[in-house]
Amino acid sequence: MRRLKKHLQDNLSLSSKLFLRELYSSLKRTASGLARFPGLVVKRLVGSGGRAKLTAFEPPSLPTDITNLPVQKTPAGDRTADIQRSIIIPVFNKAEFTFQCIQSLLQEIDLRENEVIVVDNGSTDQTDAVLAHFRNVVRVIRNEENRGFVDACNQGAAAARGQYLVFLNNDTKVLPGWLSHLVDTIEADPANGAVGSIFLYPDGSIQEAGAIVWTNGEAHHYGWGASPDDRRFNFAREVDYCSAASLLIRTEIFNRLGGFDRRFAPAYYEDVDLCFGVRSLGYQVRYQPMSRLVHFEGATAGSDTTRGFKQFQIVNREKFVRKWRSVLERDHLAKNLKQLTDASNRNRDRPRIVVFDERVPSPDRDAGSLRMFLILKTLAKWCHVIFVPFNRPQSIDYERALWKAGIETADAVDYRRLLKHRNVKAAIVSRPSMAEALVHRIRRVNPNAGIVFDMVDTHFLRLQREYQITGDAATLAEAQRYRKLERQLAERSDIVWCASGEDKEVMQREAPATRIEVVPTIHELRDCGKPFEDRQGLLFIGNLAHRPNDDAVLFFMREVYPRVRQKLPNVRLEIIGDNPSAAIAVYNRGEVRVRGYVSDVEPYLRDARVFVAPLRFGAGIKGKVGEAMAHGIPVVTTSIGAEGFGLTHGLDVMIADDPESFAAVIQQLYSDQELWQRVVDNSRRRIETYFTPDVIAKTINNSIREVGQA
Repeated sequence: MRRLKKHLQDNLSLSSKLFLRELYSSLKRTASGLARFPGLVVKRLVGSGGRAKLTAFEPPSLPTDITNLPVQKTPAGDRTADIQRSIIIPVFNKAEFTFQCIQSLLQEIDLRENEVIVVDNGSTDQTDAVLAHFRNVVRVIRNEENRGFVDACNQGAAAARGQYLVFLNNDTKVLPGWLSHLVDTIEADPANGAVGSIFLYPDGSIQEAGAIVWTNGEAHHYGWGASPDDRRFNFAREVDYCSAASLLIRTEIFNRLGGFDRRFAPAYYEDVDLCFGVRSLGYQVRYQPMSRLVHFEGATAGSDTTRGFKQFQIVNREKFVRKWRSVLERDHLAKNLKQLTDASNRNRDRPRIVVFDERVPSPDRDAGSLRMFLILKTLAKWCHVIFVPFNRPQSIDYERALWKAGIETADAVDYRRLLKHRNVKAAIVSRPSMAEALVHRIRRVNPNAGIVFDMVDTHFLRLQREYQITGDAATLAEAQRYRKLERQLAERSDIVWCASGEDKEVMQREAPATRIEVVPTIHELRDCGKPFEDRQGLLFIGNLAHRPNDDAVLFFMREVYPRVRQKLPNVRLEIIGDNPSAAIAVYNRGEVRVRGYVSDVEPYLRDARVFVAPLRFGAGIKGKVGEAMAHGIPVVTTSIGAEGFGLTHGLDVMIADDPESFAAVIQQLYSDQELWQRVVDNSRRRIETYFTPDVIAKTINNSIREVGQA
């Protein structure tokens, strides 16, 4: 069976594999587990009349004698120097939940940047003892009576020092990354005014994945009872509101709104009202599923809406509707459970762009992935982007990075459902293998959707150049096959994206009637790192499973590096990249270090004096060259390596194609500080002028808008 599976994987076309996946999916739908969410006790959900029935949870317990526990130690450092965020926790009794909440919180936050304010609403249980235990790490405001959630939160906010307020229920347990993801999200866009989390029940199922408000004012917890692995609930998006059981808001906005509106005291609908207020000031309320916490719903206020605080859930809804009636009628949908997906996303009317690629981008491993990741982020600023990979890596972290940026992901077998949505304007198909499998399917399912064929690089050109180096007949045959395929795909598409001007010229000759745009690798300017005198050594970075990179390193080690050592005897060389071959690994000795994959290459880019890219064949634009220039490290490369950047030898790059010349310009650049600085300054200026996200975004967005209108 294993041999058959491997044979099919190696020999079937991607189109055939997609057909088999569709067939398998129609026969059997497998439910994904909850194991990806650590720290949760996962229990089975039992069907009950079409709705999930949640298993009971075991409440937390206090230590046997809380009064005898050592007081939580004061953290090291100045706790008043730079408070950025104020976490406000209103409590009334339920000391055991408060103890659990603060314990989980202290594992996640740095108290030099965050303060914790607990507002005790006249608790009569062991809450005093719990807060005494944490007295060195939390600030406590005590009320003689239970003033309710609204007043307690406003009290805490009035005493807060942070530029952000974070409201948190005491019947919660925050999970790893809870706060950092909230902060990253609000700081990523000044239009974000408030950010909320995904709430999980103790059994691991979803309580709330962003919330909906229907025109009648009724609130709906989107995702209730579903699996947190379901991709529909896992991408960040703008929502009607997020519960204040975990909600971060800019302090300035909270103050402008006058805090929680007291007409909703003591509790309920105050957070819905606050989120509506945020939008009334021109800001967004964003749901961030990477921020996760367990919510023991009902532990503090109960669940009976006919008595106690819970009765205000009904009373305050009527007040809320009176206050926001015009907004509800204008901007919200009438209650219809068949429209949950649309109602869950306030950007539901945005154009939809479906992007197909071979795999989830891994930006820290290869330049093509970084390019795709930045393309997706660019589009997500004005479109609803759905990314559809054919393969996924074992680690889900790369997909989570897309979700965090507001990019939905889906399975390839769902392409029909995705393409049939009324708002789909365009489909981007990346790489020839994906385009071969999908272009005709896209035309059949949605003839009105524009098609962008993203070549990444011109495969047949790269293979032709490889043949010129190797003389391998199989490579030539592969080049001829790709030439025919890429020409056909270009002619069947509405627009073609090439990665370099050189590739565009080649493809224009192959498909003269097709519109072609250049979408190169995209680079954000980085810190320049160390000055010339503090840098040492040479550096190569590139995915070594890619044949041009493997050949480049072997060429360098066999023919260039020995010549460099003659002029620079002690120069160090760092080789970084996934999947080094055995032929490369043997050089890992002496002054040469073959590092393989390195998760953080920034230190190497800051420390090395010269970046080498000795590419003998390839096509498109070389992301490794652009990243080096963006980091302020000068590059020595070949004519092929310099393609696409418009570089000039001796001004913003050093170019050489034969081993002797390559070694000579390395020695020149390595030893001449004036030349080194000139190349650094000019190359960074070129990146800033032509290759930053804002610059490339114009080409991406304009071309998508045009094909979407076709």
